[in-house]
Amino acid sequence: MASIVSYDISSKHVEFKKEMFVLGYKDQIEGNTCKIIYFPNTTLYHPTKTPEIVRIEVQNVCKKLNTELERCVASIWEDWSAICGEPFK
Repeated sequence: MASIVSYDISSKHVEFKKEMFVLGYKDQIEGNTCKIIYFPNTTLYHPTKTPEIVRIEVQNVCKKLNTELERCVASIWEDWSAICGEPFK
């Protein structure tokens, strides 16, 4: 089961993403219409984890980095529509 998570944290955005990438999260995926779909800045995808595991890992990484998790929504990634977006600069 694939999951997507959207979050807001108080600080350490770059460090947070690096930690999440180590756990297998991605900020972009291959698309059908788009060659690559780039997610919004505070959104990540995991191809095999449940939303509950995703939320727990987000909380754990925030705790590890000593940064506040202000908001977090994790959901199953299915039946979606996207705008391709562009790589972050």
